[in-house]
Amino acid sequence: MGLSLSAEQKDLLSIFNIQQQYIIPSYQRAYSWEYDECYQLYSDIMEAFNTKQDYFIGNLVIAKSNEDKSKLEVIDGQQRLTTLLIFFKVLHTFMPDFDILKDCFTKKDIYTKNEIFRIESQVFEVPDKGDFEIVIKYEQIDFEEKIQHFKDKKGNFLIKQFDNRFERNALFFYSWIDYYKKNNGDLREFIKFLLESTYLLPIELSGNTFEDARTKALKIFETLNNRGKSLEDADIFKGKLYEKATKNNDVQSFIEQWKELRESCEFLGIKIDDVFRYYSHVIRGREGKTSAEINIRDFFTKMEYSPFETKNYNEILEELFRVVKAIEFIAQEKNKNTALAKWLQLVEIYTNQYPKIALIVYLFLNNNNGSDNLIDFLKKLIRFTYYAGSTSTIKFQIFNIIRDISINKPLDTYKKDITNDFFYHMGLLKNGYALLAFYLTQDVALNFFHIDKIINYKDKKYLHFDWTDLHIENAINSIGNFVILDIDKKNLTLDKKADYYQTSKIDEVKALSERMKDYSFEDFEERDKRLKEVLIKFFRDELV
Repeated sequence: MGLSLSAEQKDLLSIFNIQQQYIIPSYQRAYSWEYDECYQLYSDIMEAFNTKQDYFIGNLVIAKSNEDKSKLEVIDGQQRLTTLLIFFKVLHTFMPDFDILKDCFTKKDIYTKNEIFRIESQVFEVPDKGDFEIVIKYEQIDFEEKIQHFKDKKGNFLIKQFDNRFERNALFFYSWIDYYKKNNGDLREFIKFLLESTYLLPIELSGNTFEDARTKALKIFETLNNRGKSLEDADIFKGKLYEKATKNNDVQSFIEQWKELRESCEFLGIKIDDVFRYYSHVIRGREGKTSAEINIRDFFTKMEYSPFETKNYNEILEELFRVVKAIEFIAQEKNKNTALAKWLQLVEIYTNQYPKIALIVYLFLNNNNGSDNLIDFLKKLIRFTYYAGSTSTIKFQIFNIIRDISINKPLDTYKKDITNDFFYHMGLLKNGYALLAFYLTQDVALNFFHIDKIINYKDKKYLHFDWTDLHIENAINSIGNFVILDIDKKNLTLDKKADYYQTSKIDEVKALSERMKDYSFEDFEERDKRLKEVLIKFFRDELV
């Protein structure tokens, strides 16, 4: 794919005194600059002016399309561009005879002759478009009135009294320029320097459509963007859904649904990107795909079976909400005193996300059914994943499981004929095995739990005389040394731990505490053997 790239450093007059309008596309984030960023920009420009040195602000990445040559889509640089226009507006308030400043933040449509603003935000999650336009329409009297309420008697900015971020930043600049003008007089030389000796580097990526140009520009942006925060995949997907809703004349409904989706994710402590990743596996299961994953941006924008190619925006949102409901179901159920919660906790404690992906696809397909069928599915999933270990190669077997449940194919019982030697190297799954062994002897889950070790190296002097150094070394990470607590885990020596464990409501922990002050190697061996026998029966599918 040819990039059709052009890049040439330009002064601000050349950046803003053009026929095109800059568009902040719907997938971008909101305008976010505050006092610190504005002051840094102002002070840097002022220092360059005072020392008579040219000043370079940074890059500007633009998508330019043949389908509408009157618009330039801003991929990177919206914060700088918008802030500069606010600065120009403030300067024009002090120097209303400088029409060139007004030409920088407004322009006339070449066909209708109507005056439009140089930048238009299409970000729909916040009122950026209207808030910006309020400030650009200010007159001198508006600034004078607002500035009276923006400072206290000591001259401190009363930021919290102004919700409009554009307005706050404009008042910052107004205050600084007012001070400069009172102490230095004429602003003409400074304005001339700002327009002619302050530079941006616009990098323009062209295409026949904005989609083509945007794809190229995003690649350049992600390469250049080492300091800033890259656009998340969900930002791109949001823009695509917004376009679909616009074509369907249903923008307001989409905006409300997207906000609800975002709020649900915030409540659950997850990213919208996570929801799309789970959703990609729902789609992969439908399509029978068991190959390696590709990144979700390519999955949703390049695959012919992407829902952006096959579904309308309402259908996509409906399925995204079904994914969210599955995540909510797990979050709500996993901490209850139920049999189901035991298995959900074992999925959560696993060392990677692949068992949870399979669970979410199962819940998506079965409408979050918490019946015995779900518990049976979870037992098989746990038996398979915990036998396979914590290696990442498990993902390919999980992809097969997702394919099978997508076509309603019964899962293998995953019986495994294992022996005690299987638990010699538990690796990263040792906590999971400890919890599994505990829950195999319990009817319901704990609301919360901690996993502790009975003995540590520091406990040697508190142990029964039959312990050797080799015994201690071998026992430290053995299954018999792990205990599930319903109380906080504390860094205590064995003698103090014995008394503390008495506060537990778990019978096994209480019984264990009574042996701790004279804890023998025989006690450990007996417990270790018992737990391994329970696990072996589970993996052989011999437990009722």
